[in-house]
Amino acid sequence: MTTASNPLIDTKDFDEYEQYLQAFLQGNLDPNRFAAIRLNLGIYAQRQDGMCMVRAKLPGGRLHPRQLLGFAQAAEQHAGTDSVHITTRQDIQFHFVPLIKTPALQRTLGEYGIATREAGGNTVRNITSCPLAGACPAEHVDINAYVERVARHFIRHPLTAAMPRKFKLSFSGCESDCANGLVHDLGIIATRNGGRPGFRLLAGGGLGGKPREAILLESFIEENQLIPAIEAVLSVHDKYSDRKRKMRSRVKFLLDKFGPEGFIEKYRIEYARTANAYSAETEPLTAWRQRSVEGNQIDTALRAPTAQHKADLNILPISVPDGTLSTKTLRNLAHLLIREGLHDIRTTVDQNLSIFNVPTDRLGHLTVALRELGLKLPRCGDRVVSCPGTATCPLGITASRQMAPRLSGGSGDLSVRINGCQNGCANATISDIGLYGKGRRHHGRLVPSYTLQLGGDGSEDGGIGINGPDIPAVRVPSAVTLLHDSYHADRLDNESFRDWVRREGRAYFDQLLGHLSRVGPMELPFLTREYGDSSVFKVESLGVGECAGAQAAPADKLLLNARYEADLSIAFAAKNKQADAGESLENQLVYSAQALLEIQGLDASLTRVEQLLPALRAAYPEHPEHPDQLDRLEQLFSELDTFRSTLDELQMARLISAAEQFTVWAESVVGEHHKRPPATEQRRSGTDG
Repeated sequence: MTTASNPLIDTKDFDEYEQYLQAFLQGNLDPNRFAAIRLNLGIYAQRQDGMCMVRAKLPGGRLHPRQLLGFAQAAEQHAGTDSVHITTRQDIQFHFVPLIKTPALQRTLGEYGIATREAGGNTVRNITSCPLAGACPAEHVDINAYVERVARHFIRHPLTAAMPRKFKLSFSGCESDCANGLVHDLGIIATRNGGRPGFRLLAGGGLGGKPREAILLESFIEENQLIPAIEAVLSVHDKYSDRKRKMRSRVKFLLDKFGPEGFIEKYRIEYARTANAYSAETEPLTAWRQRSVEGNQIDTALRAPTAQHKADLNILPISVPDGTLSTKTLRNLAHLLIREGLHDIRTTVDQNLSIFNVPTDRLGHLTVALRELGLKLPRCGDRVVSCPGTATCPLGITASRQMAPRLSGGSGDLSVRINGCQNGCANATISDIGLYGKGRRHHGRLVPSYTLQLGGDGSEDGGIGINGPDIPAVRVPSAVTLLHDSYHADRLDNESFRDWVRREGRAYFDQLLGHLSRVGPMELPFLTREYGDSSVFKVESLGVGECAGAQAAPADKLLLNARYEADLSIAFAAKNKQADAGESLENQLVYSAQALLEIQGLDASLTRVEQLLPALRAAYPEHPEHPDQLDRLEQLFSELDTFRSTLDELQMARLISAAEQFTVWAESVVGEHHKRPPATEQRRSGTDG
């Protein structure tokens, strides 16, 4: 059942996952199918055999003190380390969790209202938001209310349970777009149009090896049309993204496929349908503000206590080096906040924490108390963020986590983000100084190196950083220091690092850093090692990483499509749109029938009734239940054909019920098929898959 403390949690997930795990360990479940199941619960294979990384889902990074205790207890009981890690998507994740312990960890987290459902896999990932949401003087609205509603709406949604690839959303409370909508699959920005509250939508952005800036999808939509607009973009992704080539199945590649105009046209078609089915709210979800300042006057990289727009309340930032929190710190911080009556704490994309609603007269006391726990305010130059790199990630090429403590943003407080491979987990593309790990050959030897990306900014008015030269890993600290010092020496008055980078251009940086990027034969003994590592660098092949997710079985995906059409038919019927409801019911039946053909290895692309029914009868002749069900299906198709000419609303309830019965039966047949042991697969160990 769904828990009251967190509507993202359904305790049935825990029982089902434990059953799937046992079936997998006994060799009775296909490893690829099991991978898709565990990824949807935020459970990833680690670099180390048999170990998992488990990620929690925290929309907007919001959590309360009791959940800090939950993270501590889960780590102590079920993980191989005494710490957890904050991510750049405002999640918190565990490392070194034995696969066999993952069900118990899930249950422990559930007891504390911590969800992991759809924190991984080909789903709507954790929604990020403005770091000052609900407190910023420049915001139009507390965007947290919309983050929570959207997270609830799309969890376990049939459209989003098995998409071609992951889908990332961000919410910003004003036009400054502090949540970096420019590089998200969908960026949502609160705005006003003639005094009316609503949203601006950006679509098709992304990071990684082929970063892309989003296009403007909607300059303004009413707030009560936000969910159908999101659903329309998801539907375009689900229908048209490439399911066979995972590296080209993000929304950004649809912009290449269709062009911006073609993508928007596809979106408009889907939006016409979703908006038609959705019953819009008549009242705003929450109150919108008349803001007192513009967003460009607010610095969201907090370095000191900062006043909220509510009188006498403040945000207190906490530095979390490397984003790592020990279980001891988690417990001590939780108890302190409970004593102080503070219940709103956030993770940030800079891998730090912020405490909200701190009364002014308690700031000094709380700061001292935090220092006694080993927690300090952020300081100038510490905006350094890294991914795990080769510490735990199967895709890691370089030791990015070991490099991070050796870097600094200096007196200019530049943002420095370092990735251990070309996947953009640390958001290097949108930082002042970004670094991507790679192996590069010099004189026949492999040298651990980092590609520079400079002057990035993920807001709508920003842009992806420009490429710089490749720098051997041991020279990276020198390169970062030189970039910082050159900026301060050569910049114009009030010129930002980003503007300075664009003014100087790529050739300038090739020349500035040329002595660090060149490698002579005599230097190789010093450069073929990671920073601080005595062993010779090598790129290890550890299989395909799981950030690309795992595809659901085709029959499962067809049944999810059927469920989505079933939901639409009910929505259309409630709005007395009988023709649309009838179309959705027919789609539901076709998808259900196709799933039955798929598990038999037959042509699941058939759509016409005169093709589907003979194929089904030939595939399911033995069991006496099958002909009965197929007779009912034939009758139902006939009734739907009659219904299209009459649109008799009195028939609709019975048609919906009959279609539901057939889909439930199809789901049971597919479920029984999946329980059969794989015919040719060999049993695999650990988290292979």
